[in-house]
Amino acid sequence: MPSHSEGFYRIVSVAVVTLALALWGALSAAGLLETNTFPPVQAIWEALSELLTRGYSGSPFYVQIMASMGRALAGFGLAVLFGVPLGIWLGSSRLADAVISPFLTFMRPIPPIALVPLFTFYFGIGEGSKVALIFMTAFLYLTVNTAAGVKGIPHDLILASQSLGLTGRQIFSHVVLPASLPHILTGMRIAMTLSWALVVAAELIAAQVGLGYLITDATTFFRIPLVFVGILTIGLIGLVLEGILLMIERRVLHWRGKQ
Repeated sequence: MPSHSEGFYRIVSVAVVTLALALWGALSAAGLLETNTFPPVQAIWEALSELLTRGYSGSPFYVQIMASMGRALAGFGLAVLFGVPLGIWLGSSRLADAVISPFLTFMRPIPPIALVPLFTFYFGIGEGSKVALIFMTAFLYLTVNTAAGVKGIPHDLILASQSLGLTGRQIFSHVVLPASLPHILTGMRIAMTLSWALVVAAELIAAQVGLGYLITDATTFFRIPLVFVGILTIGLIGLVLEGILLMIERRVLHWRGKQ
């Protein structure tokens, strides 16, 4: 197969997105879209203008965005703070892995939405329950990914480091951490994506502000263009967050070279 530069594939991606938007606009202009189920571009634009000028439910649009971002980043930050050290410990200790991993494996398949009643019961309807729900899901995936990265380090590499006289701390900082960084950073990207995606579920817990609240409340009153604006905003911000983490990953793991 012919090889192309990275720039070529970026152009293809932009062209496909542009074509999809142009098709949406053309169908809207031709009146072929049912406005009550799939609003035309003009209705989306008017809804966005309304949000920017009047806000929603007494709060400016940027406040809705910042509320959701604050919850997502708080949950993600706590997941990194606790998940990475725990994952390194599980990957380094077979006993710890045997004791803790069954619980992580059990929790991972449970949909976060199923935990909403319990988190409401334990943490109330304030910010704590929303952040805790996001933290729990991000924490599980980040811990498992980190542990997999540590477990994947060849044992011969550890033995060679010990034979060279490296201390345990030196082995960790010069061998274990660099070798497991690809898995850790990949886990962070997944955790960040999950944290942002869970905003809607987390804001089902008696939220009065946030993009998830905006979407669910607008749906209740059949304000579908506002729902689309909320969904598109979540998607765009998610792309930006993903791009930031991908840029950090490429800078930190520059030694891996281009794939």
